[in-house]
Amino acid sequence: MNQFDQYPFLNPTTLAMLKKSTASNPALLADLFRSFIDDSEELLSELDKSTEERDFDAFYTAIHTLKGLCGTIGCTRMFEVLKIMDGLNKEKDFENSNNYLVQLKTVFAETSEAINTEVFIPVEQNNNENP
Repeated sequence: MNQFDQYPFLNPTTLAMLKKSTASNPALLADLFRSFIDDSEELLSELDKSTEERDFDAFYTAIHTLKGLCGTIGCTRMFEVLKIMDGLNKEKDFENSNNYLVQLKTVFAETSEAINTEVFIPVEQNNNENP
């Protein structure tokens, strides 16, 4: 068990609120999470690039932006990894922050699977039941 296993991939309260807010248009929920995944992939690429180029400002900006996205949409486990990375960046400890990047990518892959299971599949089933 690692330090982040105690956190859910998706915050159940936030997910329930988003489902309720999009109940009249379930496809909107799927679009929201697809956008999150696309934006996250882009920001993870920026993190790789900024690491290679040792561009700490870009690294910090990408971490901070991704942390905000995760907090807004309820991706709790990713948020917790990013919160630590963000704190290390604020302390100018980029080496240790960068050490969390592999873990962040793993948690993102797992979060994407949770989104598929808890958002995309139910929305698709709803669309099939209510054409």
